[in-house]
Parts: sequence; structure tokens; C-alpha cells
Amino acid sequence: MDWRAALERQSFQQDDEIDIVETLLALSAADRPGRNFDAERQHLLRLGEGLGEAPSAETLSGRIAGEFGYTGDAETYDDMRNADITDVIERRRGLPVAIGLLYILAARAAGWEMTGLNFPGHFLIRLTTPDGPCIMDPFDGGRVMTMKDVGALLSRMSGGEAQLHPMYLGSAPVRQVIVRLQNNIKVRALQASDTERALEILKRISLFAPGESSVWLEWSGIEAGRGNMRRAIELLEEGADHAPTETALQTMADARRALGRRLN
Repeated sequence: MDWRAALERQSFQQDDEIDIVETLLALSAADRPGRNFDAERQHLLRLGEGLGEAPSAETLSGRIAGEFGYTGDAETYDDMRNADITDVIERRRGLPVAIGLLYILAARAAGWEMTGLNFPGHFLIRLTTPDGPCIMDPFDGGRVMTMKDVGALLSRMSGGEAQLHPMYLGSAPVRQVIVRLQNNIKVRALQASDTERALEILKRISLFAPGESSVWLEWSGIEAGRGNMRRAIELLEEGADHAPTETALQTMADARRALGRRLN
């Protein structure tokens, strides 16, 4: 698999229309040169087969958690195999966002309306059913959550400090969900002082999500911290070329000027 080309192709798709299967497999292929992914591809494409026309949380969780045995890895949560789709398929374990992407993939393959949420700290999904929207926890076998459950989860995640803001229940486009998955790997690499690994993840994100300004800013910041000032400036200039808004463009320009002053 030419994983770079596969990721770059996704950069031309709308945020909520990128190919989940091909993007996840390309990201996995980046660490597995020469491997054939036909078996994994076919498995992922089968997840949504035969679910029926009527969207149902019970049917979906029965397929993903029941029939295929996917669940969250609570025992070795920080194991980065939980963020790589090939390992997730082999182990049937993963991070909330990794398992959540499988739910979204299956639901959308069946023609159902499902989206990820911008909930902080723990990825949740929402399925539109004939009875209304249904929030599910993919990490916990697709458990259906009431708003009281969601509020309690937020309280546990924040130590009781955060309030349930409407933006936490806003829809997250698929591209942002996959970026969130990759950020899990990047953050743990930085925590382990593995800067090269973190940079590699940022490079991969830039291929399929060049409009994510935070990627260019963080990448530039790491290079600047290593003394590579001219490379840091080049990255900001490249990020500016992809800036999705005037605000993002201004942020890039401000960072560029700040680095320019350090060069003089």
C-alpha cells in the first residue's frame, strides 16, 4: 500500500466524507511496510452488512460488541496497539475513539445516521433512531447512555469541575475523529520523550488533514525547540497555505513573525 498517497487522497474529501477504512489502513500501513491489508479491509467492510433499515443501538452493539467482540481495553489502556486499526482488529480491543470509528463505519455502511461527539476525555457516539438520538459508549460495549449518565461521566473525567456544555454534544466530523485517534499516539510519544515518533504522527496527520492548523503549529513548535528555526518557519508557511479560516491564517502569521524575530 502506498500509504502516503492514500492519505493525501483523503485530504481532498469533505471532513465528514473521508473513507474511514482506507484512512485507518493507510495509517496502519505506515508502520507495516510491505504488508497486504486485504483481509483487514474485507473485515471492516463486513461490519455493516445485514444490519437492516431501521437504526437500532441494540442491533449495532450486538454486531460490533456481541458478534465481533469489540470492546474497550480497560486493562492496558495506554498500550498504543489500541490506536492502530490492525492491532485493534487482531485483539478486538481498543481506545474509545478506535472502537467508536468501527461503530460509525458499520452504521454508515447500513445507511444509518451516526456521528462522533466532541465530548472531552472519552469518545462517545450518537445514533439517530426512529425514537430520537441515542448516545452510546463504544468503549463499554455500545452501552446506551442517558443524559444523567453523560453528566456523571463528565464529572468523573474532570474531577467534578466541568459542566455539561452543549458543545460537548456537538458532532465531530470523521476527519476530526481520526485526528483525535492519532493525537492519542502523539501525546503518548511526547510523554515518553519520543520526539521522532511524535513528529512522524504529525506528518501523517498533515497528509489527510492539512487544514488542522494545530498540527502545523505544534510541528513548527517542536522544530523550533530543537533549534531548527528555518524549518519551523517553513512549516508555518505551509500551514498558512492550508489555513481554513482567516483566524487560523492570522494565527499562523503571528507565529511566523514571532519566529522571525528570534532569527534576527
